[in-house]
Formats: sequence, C-alpha cells, structure tokens
Amino acid sequence: MRPTGPRCRGFTLIELMVVVGLVVVLIALAAPSARRMIDVQRVNSINAQLVTDLQFARAEAATRNANVRLTFGSDAARSCYTLYTYTSNAGRCDCLAAPVCTAVGSVEIRTVSIPRDTGVAVLPAAALPIEFAFEPVTGALFKIPTDFISPPLRQYVINTGIDLERMLRTTINLGGRATVCAPAGSKMAAAPCP
Repeated sequence: MRPTGPRCRGFTLIELMVVVGLVVVLIALAAPSARRMIDVQRVNSINAQLVTDLQFARAEAATRNANVRLTFGSDAARSCYTLYTYTSNAGRCDCLAAPVCTAVGSVEIRTVSIPRDTGVAVLPAAALPIEFAFEPVTGALFKIPTDFISPPLRQYVINTGIDLERMLRTTINLGGRATVCAPAGSKMAAAPCP
C-alpha cells in the first residue's frame, strides 16, 4: 500500500543549474547598466556641488564685500578647486598644495578635491585661465588681471565629467549666473548646450 500523505518533490540538479544559469545571464546584462547609472549619478552629484559652490562664492563676495576667487587645479591624483578671498593680486591659493592658501592676504573659504579614482574631473574649458572671481557689488564675473592688455572675460566654462558621453558643462555668464547643459555627444539628462 502507498502512503496517503502529501507528496514531497524537490528540484533536480538540472533544474537548479538552469536557474543558476539564468541568474548569471541576468546579472551579466544588468551590471554594465548599473555601473553606468552609478557613473552618471556621480557626475550629476559633483556638478551639483560645483553649482552650489559657485552660488555660495557669489553670495560670499557680497557678504564679505570682497572679491571671491575660484582657482582650479589638477594632477595625477585629483582635480580640485578652491574658493578664497584676497586683498592683493600677489598670489593665489593652490588646491593642490598643503596648506592651500599661503599668499599674504588670502583666506580660504572652501576647497573641494575630487579623486581621480572616481573617474570624474572638474576643469575649466580649454584656453580659459585657471581662475576667476566674483565681484562683491553686483556678483558679476571678474577676470583677475594678469597684465594690462588681457581681454575681458565674457563667460567662464567648467566641464564636469568622466568622458564625452558622461559630461556636463557649467557656464557662468558675465552677470555671475551659472547654467548647466550637456555638450554635443553627451548622453546626460540636461538641456543641450547651444
């Protein structure tokens, strides 16, 4: 006579191997997409911090009634920028140095360093000086005079990104206002740059 209780049935070895194989395939398909999403969020986060710091620097210029400079730097280990006030054009703060501000009359407000291992770099666009300032009365963009014939600064462009597909461009206009756009070739969720 057969037992009348409920029948227990397990999985066969072949069924388990098929399930494991399907899980491995799904992970292999999802991993690059997850990595890209993390990279995109990293670029968005660092660029958002940059825009916040630009607004902060502009406000600090008015609060302190002094020009507030931003100086950029980059080496093999990091890209960085420093916000600081100064009383003379004798020297600049250097975010790559320790201490950051050694020039007489300069006071560091904030320094941000982005390690290269994040893959993200924050740098001024090519052919731009590595520094600019916000002036205190209007909050306008102010080029630090390096000589008597240097042309005025109409805008300042800062690129934040990993590569061309994952890049945001922040443009500070003459009035000191920052806007963010995606340059040609970028797949970031931002308005395309003009």
